[in-house]
Amino acid sequence: VLEISLCKINKDAPLDKVCLLGCGVSTGYGAVLNTAKVEKGSRVAVFGLGAVGLAVIMGAKQVGASQIVAIDMNPEKFDLARHFGATDVVNPKDIKDPLQQYLVEKFDGGFDYTFECVGNVEVMRAALESCHKGWGGSVSVGVAA
Repeated sequence: VLEISLCKINKDAPLDKVCLLGCGVSTGYGAVLNTAKVEKGSRVAVFGLGAVGLAVIMGAKQVGASQIVAIDMNPEKFDLARHFGATDVVNPKDIKDPLQQYLVEKFDGGFDYTFECVGNVEVMRAALESCHKGWGGSVSVGVAA
């Protein structure tokens, strides 16, 4: 691990608290507040419900997004996504049409913001094409360095 990637902590610090300093929470939450600067009332879609995606949902809820759509192929993640603030859930396996087409049609022309938290090129494309045409923005949070 590169030294620049390390964070020195007090040896007495509670591990259940300092674990939040890792990538997942700060990256996802920061993508909402600092990168996209999501505004209150925005409509948000989150692709991928791992730690980063769930943190995006928390951030979107915190800023007051009016709709947060959680998208994942594993339905076992949906309850946790709802717990953190997702208003809707979508399993791409349950959809016959291309995902982006389905999302744009079902969710009133697309989203103000989409967050790709998987790192898959096809998912990146779906996230971008699910934005509202004319003003939507997409953040690829799952891109490896």
